[in-house]
Amino acid sequence: MTDYSNSPVARVHKMYFGIAFISPAILCKTSAALREHFQKALSTMHTITALLNERRLFALLAGAGPTTVVLEAGLAGTADEWAHIQAAVAPFATVISYDRAGLGRSDTALLPRTCPEIIEDLRGLLAAAALRPPYILVAHSWSGINARWYANHYPHELAGLILIDAVHEGKYAQFEQILSEEQAQRMWAVFSDPSKNDEHIDRLASIKQISDKKVCYNFPLIVLTRAAGTDALDNIETSLQAEFLTLSATSKQYFSKFPNHHIHKAEPELVVDAIRELVQMVERNGV
Repeated sequence: MTDYSNSPVARVHKMYFGIAFISPAILCKTSAALREHFQKALSTMHTITALLNERRLFALLAGAGPTTVVLEAGLAGTADEWAHIQAAVAPFATVISYDRAGLGRSDTALLPRTCPEIIEDLRGLLAAAALRPPYILVAHSWSGINARWYANHYPHELAGLILIDAVHEGKYAQFEQILSEEQAQRMWAVFSDPSKNDEHIDRLASIKQISDKKVCYNFPLIVLTRAAGTDALDNIETSLQAEFLTLSATSKQYFSKFPNHHIHKAEPELVVDAIRELVQMVERNGV
């Protein structure tokens, strides 16, 4: 296990940044309850810059509850994606979002990237910010792959996991069955080339990494899935979501009202309710 206890970290109140980060345009699109949470969250929002191996990782930290919630954005996503969620969770938990290496305000790293590099960065950031495990990890889309690798290798560091319309590793083979030969070739060419995605993630290697070690989690898991649509590829993805329930003996699945992959934006209340459910469970059970 890597020791990050001496990692330098700068934690500074950034109220001006917070006001810019949560823009009036975003506020206008949210419910009255979420707007109130935004205003309260601004009073506790900190920016963090952790120095890991001479690289800076940028994060936003809010709240002061005993349970720490970690927000992991999907491919190419940054802390900005979690504005609604972080503000709403801050009143009942400590909640952190961040920019992965090479995104937003964080420095680049050696490429390509796979699950271990990404998760060790995250663990280093959390240690540098003096946030002790176990955590509730919330992961969207491709980051569900990274989150599962974390859970497989460091299960004692997690108290709960929420997968938001997470990528299932079996979807590509199923896509191939309904695509034309030309379409399938293009799909595999893009998927297998790290330079074809914004984070230069080696997706083939990452999927192999989670397949090589599988663990049945002893912490609760919530799977959030978008509503079924009319597109055949989308329906393959939504149908595979139920398979995640086998990852934990304590698991459940909730469906969004909308056929939108970005549930945390289309229906943030569903995500906040799921986080609250796990936080209450963790604190009730004294994890």
